[in-house]
Amino acid sequence: MNTDPWAWTLATTLVVIGWAVTFAITVAGWIITARKDSRSAKAAREKYEADARRADELNATLRSQLDAARESTAALRAQVEQLKEANRIAISSNPPDKAPWGDSVWTGSGSLFSIHHEGLRKVVVLEVRSADPGMRGLLHFDHTTPFSCEPGDSIEYMAIGTQLGRPDVEIRWRWADDDTERTTRRPSIKPRF
Repeated sequence: MNTDPWAWTLATTLVVIGWAVTFAITVAGWIITARKDSRSAKAAREKYEADARRADELNATLRSQLDAARESTAALRAQVEQLKEANRIAISSNPPDKAPWGDSVWTGSGSLFSIHHEGLRKVVVLEVRSADPGMRGLLHFDHTTPFSCEPGDSIEYMAIGTQLGRPDVEIRWRWADDDTERTTRRPSIKPRF
């Protein structure tokens, strides 16, 4: 047996020092880990805040684009309504089924007259003749019928005047997209000077 009263202290001291060193290393590890975690958390927080700022900026940009798109949509709707109203006015002043022929106008040359196609739709002219069968020889039209007549085109014919007067022109026609035949009559009046 060991009779030295202090012999046990060396072994115990070494064990305590070992525990203390182990504890110190553990605490140092915890501190280092905590600092790393703190830096990582700080970096993550800064990244999150930067991402949140970018998201807010993007949100603001998208909101402004949405507002601009809504304003543009409202403006386009207003334009559509204006166009509908303009179309309604145009159709009411020039109905699609209204005869497209203007008045017969003397061209200023002899007995030559012209009738202008004032409509908006293409027509097929089936015949141009004198409205009075007794005056058919006094109206001359040289174009072969039937033929297509576009909006803005004119029909020219010669209406020779006599003591009985001048023949009125009669145009037999139909819309290009409709087979219903129609007849329009216009007087051939030569102005007097």
